[in-house]
Amino acid sequence: MVQERPWFADLANFKAAGVILEDFTWHQKKKFLRDATYYVWDDPHLFKIGSNGLLRRCVSREEAKSILLHCHNSPYGGHFNGERTAAKVLQAGFYWPTLFKDAHSNAK
Repeated sequence: MVQERPWFADLANFKAAGVILEDFTWHQKKKFLRDATYYVWDDPHLFKIGSNGLLRRCVSREEAKSILLHCHNSPYGGHFNGERTAAKVLQAGFYWPTLFKDAHSNAK
């Protein structure tokens, strides 16, 4: 089984070792560096700094599926709607870019 590259691989490489992809255009590099200010590397995990200052661990798509399932289907999850499920995921300290979209489609 081949694992797909995590969405945060470039950010993790930059935060851990200062590596930036060489094929970025000037605009892509500028946006990447601006976005990178909202992330922190604490070996072995990358964390996103939320607007409230809380750190949330960045997770891969595979791990995100498991987290969503757990937050929606577990006894304390309560089979809530997408908004509530996404809030539970954030409350548990996890983050991925499509969290709210995934939570809504998972709750249907």
